[in-house]
Amino acid sequence: MRKLFIDFETRSAIDLKTVGAHRYNMDASTEVLLVAYAFDNDPVEVCEEMPSHVWDAIEDRNVLKIAHNAEFDMSVCKYVLGIDISYDDWFDTMYQAAYYEWPRKLSELANVLNTTRKASQEELMFFSLPIKPKLKRNTSAANKEYNRLVQLLPPEFNDPKEFPDAWNRFKDYARGDVEVMRECFNKMQALPQIELTAMRLTFEMNFNGVPFDVELAQRIMQRVHEYETNASAEALERFGIENLKSTQQVQAALQARGVFLPSLDAKQRGNVTHPILDLREQASGLAFSKLPKAISRLCPDGRIRGEFVGYGAHTGRWSSKGVQLQNWARTGENVSETLESVESYAHLRQHLRLCLGHDTHLSFTGADLAQIEARIVAYLANCKYLIEAFANGEDVYSKTAARMFGGECDPETGKHPKRQYGKAAVLGFGYGGSGAAIERIDKKFYDEIGAGAAQDLCYTYRDAHPEIRSLWYKIDGAFREAMKSSTAQLYRNKVLLKFTYDGKTMRITLPSGRALYYRHVRGTPGQYGLDLSYMSYGEGHTSWKKLWHGTMVENIVQGIARDILVGAMARSCERAPDAQLVMSVHDEAGYLHPPHVPMLDIFLEEMARPVEWAPGLITTGDGFTSDRYRK
Repeated sequence: MRKLFIDFETRSAIDLKTVGAHRYNMDASTEVLLVAYAFDNDPVEVCEEMPSHVWDAIEDRNVLKIAHNAEFDMSVCKYVLGIDISYDDWFDTMYQAAYYEWPRKLSELANVLNTTRKASQEELMFFSLPIKPKLKRNTSAANKEYNRLVQLLPPEFNDPKEFPDAWNRFKDYARGDVEVMRECFNKMQALPQIELTAMRLTFEMNFNGVPFDVELAQRIMQRVHEYETNASAEALERFGIENLKSTQQVQAALQARGVFLPSLDAKQRGNVTHPILDLREQASGLAFSKLPKAISRLCPDGRIRGEFVGYGAHTGRWSSKGVQLQNWARTGENVSETLESVESYAHLRQHLRLCLGHDTHLSFTGADLAQIEARIVAYLANCKYLIEAFANGEDVYSKTAARMFGGECDPETGKHPKRQYGKAAVLGFGYGGSGAAIERIDKKFYDEIGAGAAQDLCYTYRDAHPEIRSLWYKIDGAFREAMKSSTAQLYRNKVLLKFTYDGKTMRITLPSGRALYYRHVRGTPGQYGLDLSYMSYGEGHTSWKKLWHGTMVENIVQGIARDILVGAMARSCERAPDAQLVMSVHDEAGYLHPPHVPMLDIFLEEMARPVEWAPGLITTGDGFTSDRYRK
């Protein structure tokens, strides 16, 4: 297949980082400055006008278009140039790098792959960003009016004709980008088929976009403003605090009441609560800061696009950027887009997700793989009682409680008296965590039983599940064996896990055929032998991450879960071509579709389909169809 390596350089009056690639390229002020391209191994060409043969190649479905952060270049083609694009014939070297656990940024990728030429940012901003107008610093009324009028003028840019040397360097930068990108593409191995599918699902959901209810968002922000006003008034009246956003004033008021905090940050103050802290949170409005940001990234048709990052997590799951749609608070009980039943500031926050997924003419279906991680852990451990419970549709949390504490489940309800303990154990201890794991998954329950009881619960779970405990150490043992002898194989139930080590990189091949990569694995002497760690490039910077059996098992399990989800998503898209994939949150996917399309039935059927590469693993899904994202 013929290959076209391509990179666009653009300029616009709006800021790319603020609004995202789709909103940026839809703006009327955005224009192409340069197109750098190369066919196969031909020399790189840089043009100020789009060559007709390149235009034809982009439209040709038999030409593979390759770009770094391809979604940006695809959106340039679609929105700026008006070229019809297909997700099937584009390839993203950024996604390719993420899969192999290399840096996403091209300049950093070039460094670790030791390319012949290095990427550079020189001159990029000089021509791409508008010239900031010179404002008068004097605060007189006349100068304020002058500054206001200046900022209303059309944006001006540095003219290439006035800076010929800089313009030539800019062209050289563009040429170098394509040369580096092509060399990186050739140095990295090809992607397995499942990752090509996942990459194109990423293109699809990001170009489809998530509808955003601006009117509801504005009404929520109005209520937030009311809470802010009331909180400020109450703080002044009850506690004498004139400015709740003043750290000094808030800490002084807390200290006067016997509460001493070195920091007001929620993560650093632990379990300390006080009405003053509640009022400060309401006055800040931070819980709702996503709403104005979402509006700034809104495309003209009312959708937010480009919010999901393909292979954003080490396990292959999607992560999110922009307004972080994956992190929006789940809807609670008694929530409605009318806001008539809002009970408190915290309850108002539970209405945020209602802003998502609403399209007047379409239905929204969301579904996730039910208890998928617990199912995979039980399957890999060959824990027969749990496998049977999942197969029979029984309450697994109650069955786990019965296994741990004895006694029978209620014959009518199927529930065990200590079901909550069983639920906490299933969710908290499957990856070898201690009692503190309960605090992360259910803080209220953890506070109720206390740290000592949580640790006792951990020991009870381990004693009752020797198969699962054995799984942890078998995987850890295979990992360490591969470090000694280069390879190791581990059969778990009916699947094979392969461990391959080349002296620097560990590769764990999953049953689906794709792999998890751990770069620069090292062992340092510890209390119980070698402590393992690896170099991670996945968060925009390099960092050493600890590796222990819990991490290994969790990565493998979540990787398998993601692969099952990718299969279900792809098959559902094929069966329902009128449906639009718009999001993925952990083990969940969301679709927009005409009301007559039985999308929920289709998606749940595909989630429950036997997994070809994991015989005997029983999966199922839970979901809903509504007028918006109600979860």
